Amino acid sequence: MRMHRLVASLIALVVMAATPLALAAPATAADKVKREIRVQGIEPKPNKFFIKGAVETGTYPKSKLVMMRKPGGTKNWKTFTTFKTDGKSKFRVRVFGPARGQQKVCYKVKAPSSKKYKTSFSKSLCVVRL
Repeated sequence: MRMHRLVASLIALVVMAATPLALAAPATAADKVKREIRVQGIEPKPNKFFIKGAVETGTYPKSKLVMMRKPGGTKNWKTFTTFKTDGKSKFRVRVFGPARGQQKVCYKVKAPSSKKYKTSFSKSLCVVRL
């Protein structure tokens, strides 16, 4: 009977000692969450286009984001420009319409990964020539 109690108490001590180690483990890719990036296209003057928006999930003040561009008819997204958010995690970036001979160009915003968040993308916005 004493041996059984001794074994049970040793197991309990080992489990209690291992619990903080399991809780302090770094986040894996499955544990990370995506940032919510809200974007909106605006045209304040004819043929002058801006994309404005905000990083909704978590705070992201004065941090880098990447604007990606995809000309019409291509498959690949390429980096258009990098920029920083303001103190309220909001941004506004000037973008351009399609080049001569193209019908549309699309843009999206990318937030890089961190210890807590996955690499995240906004929905894509397209400027179409009429």
